[in-house]
Amino acid sequence: MVAGLECFDLTLMPHIGIILLGILIMTPLGESIARGFSSRWPSLESVQGRALAGLILVCFGGFTVSAHTLWMHNKAAEMGGGAFCSSGNVCDCASVIGNSEWNTVPFLGLPWGLLGMLAFALFMWLAITIAKEPGANWVIQNIKVGVNFGIFGLFIVLYLMYAEYDIGKICQFCTTAHVAHVVTTVGFIRVARMVESGNWNGTEKTDEEVTAKARRKRGGYVAPKQSNEEE
Repeated sequence: MVAGLECFDLTLMPHIGIILLGILIMTPLGESIARGFSSRWPSLESVQGRALAGLILVCFGGFTVSAHTLWMHNKAAEMGGGAFCSSGNVCDCASVIGNSEWNTVPFLGLPWGLLGMLAFALFMWLAITIAKEPGANWVIQNIKVGVNFGIFGLFIVLYLMYAEYDIGKICQFCTTAHVAHVVTTVGFIRVARMVESGNWNGTEKTDEEVTAKARRKRGGYVAPKQSNEEE
């Protein structure tokens, strides 16, 4: 067990924590967690709101871990290599990020961390704008942009995985960013399917949902509705 964790870098924990929280909120298991914040963010009471909130968190986690890899890239250039992160026989981010053959985007020469930051910033902007105005006429277009860019990015993820295979090492930070990208893509596809199925903003809540919301606000008591006959 210890041998398997010897290369784990504890500085990854904040990034992983943000991404895992986002994934959890996007699943049915996150409903109870989101309910605790629904008084501050009422949108969390709906599946749509939780899907977008979780998506935003995953994008933010992808952004922060990409920023961390950019810092490592600059540190490798400054130090000319060296151990600036935890390493082991298999996991060694210094060997990956510090590799002069693979550490920049072909033709552009940009560090992969910077490209990751730009990509997740775009995803996050799309998700936030959709969450703020889910009924706007441009929402479908923004969702399509998120889906298409996400699918395109999967090919980049495969390319970077091949780079790690060629180098013979695994970068934990890169892998975390890859997972965040895959989850982001799945999240946008899920949102797109919600729109296609009609389960989107404007759908009326059921009586049970309205009653549950009122009960939480009034401490458990909800006055019974009077029937039309009684009126």
